[in-house]
Amino acid sequence: MDPPSPLPLSQARFDELLERLREAEETLDAIRHGEVDAVVVGGSSGQKVYTLENADRPYRVIIEQMREGAVTLSADGTILYCNERFAAMLGHARELLIGREMLHFIAPADTPVFNDLMAQGNAGGRSAELSLVDTGSTRVPVNFSVVDLDMGRDAARLLCGVVTDLTRSRERSHELAAANARLAAEIDERRRAEEGLELALDAAGMGGWDLDLARGLIHGSRRFDEIFGREGTAGPWTFEGLLACFLPEDRPAVRAGFDAARRAGSVEFELRIERLADGVQRWIHVKGRMHHQEGHGGLLAGVVSDVTARRMTEQQLRQAQKMEAIGQLTGGIAHDFNNLLMVIGGSMDMLEENMPSDERSQRYFTAARQGVERGALLNRQLLAFSRQQDLRVETVCIDERMRSFQGLLERALGETITLELIDPAERWLCTTDPHQLETAILNLAINARDAMPHGGAVSIGTERTTVDTERAQVVGAAAGHYVAVSVSDTGAGMTPDIAAKVFEPFFTTKDVGKGTGLGLSQVYGFVRQSDGFVTVDSTPGRGTTVTLHFPVTCDAERAQVTDDVAVTLRGTANVLVVEDDAAVRDIAVRSLGELGYTVFEASHAQAALDVIASGVRIDLLFSDVIMPGDIGGVELVQRLRQSHPAMALLLASGYTGQAVATQPRPADVQLLAKPYTRATLSVAVNTALQRASAWLRDPGRPGA
Repeated sequence: MDPPSPLPLSQARFDELLERLREAEETLDAIRHGEVDAVVVGGSSGQKVYTLENADRPYRVIIEQMREGAVTLSADGTILYCNERFAAMLGHARELLIGREMLHFIAPADTPVFNDLMAQGNAGGRSAELSLVDTGSTRVPVNFSVVDLDMGRDAARLLCGVVTDLTRSRERSHELAAANARLAAEIDERRRAEEGLELALDAAGMGGWDLDLARGLIHGSRRFDEIFGREGTAGPWTFEGLLACFLPEDRPAVRAGFDAARRAGSVEFELRIERLADGVQRWIHVKGRMHHQEGHGGLLAGVVSDVTARRMTEQQLRQAQKMEAIGQLTGGIAHDFNNLLMVIGGSMDMLEENMPSDERSQRYFTAARQGVERGALLNRQLLAFSRQQDLRVETVCIDERMRSFQGLLERALGETITLELIDPAERWLCTTDPHQLETAILNLAINARDAMPHGGAVSIGTERTTVDTERAQVVGAAAGHYVAVSVSDTGAGMTPDIAAKVFEPFFTTKDVGKGTGLGLSQVYGFVRQSDGFVTVDSTPGRGTTVTLHFPVTCDAERAQVTDDVAVTLRGTANVLVVEDDAAVRDIAVRSLGELGYTVFEASHAQAALDVIASGVRIDLLFSDVIMPGDIGGVELVQRLRQSHPAMALLLASGYTGQAVATQPRPADVQLLAKPYTRATLSVAVNTALQRASAWLRDPGRPGA
């Protein structure tokens, strides 16, 4: 029996192929839906071959997890693939993006940019910044990088793109730009503030500085360097270098001040430096505080100013106040001293007529008289210092006066001293006592001579100077124009401490017995009483210049001066003596009695008025200026000038300051200075009586 015939080969093969086709379709469908991790294909030699689906699986995971968007595009820009990040950027589900054209999601303005990216280009890739448009029409700034995929010569062109969202980066850039702008504005504002501060400090004469305490470096402003005299050197100071500018005796205080600043947080002192540029000593004021603290170190910042002018002003003011106080004390002493001399001298006048004629007694008497005269001279010097002497004022041309007693000056200076009188640019006048002026210049010349024991030169010159209000307050004078008379020498000079004391009474640098210390005191008081002031400029080793300042006057009329008369004049008038000091009153009463006058006495002004009111005829009232009670001597004579115009009036004073203690003395009332002798008293009384008689004859001539 023959075997059955097999199925036709074509049918079996067809069924096999159909089954394999079905399996392939299922595989492809699984691949399309991402359901297959790998496809295993058996090789001809039995090996297992993994498809790209399997090999690319890790990369697909990376692409899906990365923060950038990934997209595969066809040549015409159709989206073939994208990851979830890219879909999130556009706000669409991923399956809704596949198959759509990328241009639908590109901002219109950036279409040319995208087209350039899509154009055939560098195989290495290209990128550009553009904006995507999401579902809410919000622009999303991105960086779009594309690269052509090599799929083979006959394969369709594919592009792979990586899209980076720049939104946060742009925000950070804007924030950074805004922060930079704010920082730039703050820096500019700080720079302007620093420039303004430096300008303000410079205008105030201050310099700014900061000190790094850890490193010992000091950064100072331009004015700071100028104050310390630093020129031609840039960069910071070292602390030790700055410390060396201070005087040796002040350096411990500087170091202690900065050391204390570490604990207290601030520093302030006024000490002396020696400027680097010229070696001149200056006072500086330093003030600072802890500005920033770091670790164990710190930063001090502050200001420095040159206060030399203020220190000098304060010193001059203190000196003026001290001299004023000494002057008031001296005036009071002189008053009491004058009364003592008045009693001694008056008693000697009484004793003179009864003195034994033997030589021994006469010698003692003469010595006592000379003692009184020397005491009177000493007292006049004290009164000159206290500005309470009686000046005989004239309008004086100082240069002419200097020429008139040039010979006296040359003799006083001696042969080893050269005298130079400097010719002025113009002839200036002032109002003062010419005799006191000569004495003052002579005193200054003698002091200059004593400062040059081995010879030298003295120059005297005048100039016109103007004193402004600020300086006038310092020197205690009125602002205006002054004639300045300078006496300069080439002597040893003086230290500031010595120069500050030269006008004090009894202060002297001369050896014992070679000076009383009253010469310059007399100069000081005389100039001050002339409404002027005195300045001293002295440097050790460079000499001294003393300058007397007198107010300028345009009045060329000279005052008439009447010299004292030495003769003794007698009289017979009735005189009322008013004096609170019993001893002085007794001398005056006895002296007038011996001169022939009928004398009444009173211890104070009210008692004198009572005597006059009693009806007693009084031809002349002779009164002290300062007395106890409500009425002084000046007011007493003013009252009597009104009630008894024919009565002769005469005042006595221990010092001129008493004459204007309450009210100005009437110009036609004579003032007799204590201590007076019987001869000067007789002349003063006689003159006052003659003036009263002249007034009776012609009442239209007051004080005739």
